[in-house]
Amino acid sequence: MLTIDEIKNVSFRKATLNGGYRAEDVNSFIDEVIVSFEQLKKEKTNLVHKIDVLATRVEQYRADEETVRNALLASQKVSDACIREAKEKAAKIVREAEAKAQALLMDANKMTAAEKEHYLQLQSDAAELKNELIEIYSKHIKSIDELPTASDIANSKEVLDKKYPTEEISSSEESAPVEEDVKIAQPAQKSAPASLDVEPAPEKKQSKFSHLKFGDNYDVSAD
Repeated sequence: MLTIDEIKNVSFRKATLNGGYRAEDVNSFIDEVIVSFEQLKKEKTNLVHKIDVLATRVEQYRADEETVRNALLASQKVSDACIREAKEKAAKIVREAEAKAQALLMDANKMTAAEKEHYLQLQSDAAELKNELIEIYSKHIKSIDELPTASDIANSKEVLDKKYPTEEISSSEESAPVEEDVKIAQPAQKSAPASLDVEPAPEKKQSKFSHLKFGDNYDVSAD
């Protein structure tokens, strides 16, 4: 195939002295030019076909690129929505957990306060029971202290013997018949001395620990 430089620089042999060229050289050159142009035309046709194929592929690639871009955008939107929904769910779970923990803490505080109050009430009841027991035992000890001892009995006997002396009765006097008209004196009912002021019995106070028992027949509320 001829090049442009070969076409431009072609030279023919002189056919005559007047400056004409040989016809065979010109015809041969024309044939070569025709072959070259036919080959260029064929190459051009092939190139145009290839360009068309490439253009079609480019358009297809562009369409695919648009599809891929749209798919990426849709995927990005879905991803953003999923992330946003996950964050909202996580925040909701955290809020619910915090509210539940706060409620549990409040319940625990209420239970603790109630148990403290119950414990203090038990201590108060125990102190009150202790005071009542001490009062009862003090009264019992006082009553026990007021009971006569052996020395008190001996002193009382000595006083009674001095105040009301008695003589020993012999056996003959014991066997003497008793006259029918002698009436046996009945002992007078013993009354309280006039000098002693008898106080009325205090009203029995109902104790809050009356249900407690310290023995089979012991009443904690008894004075």
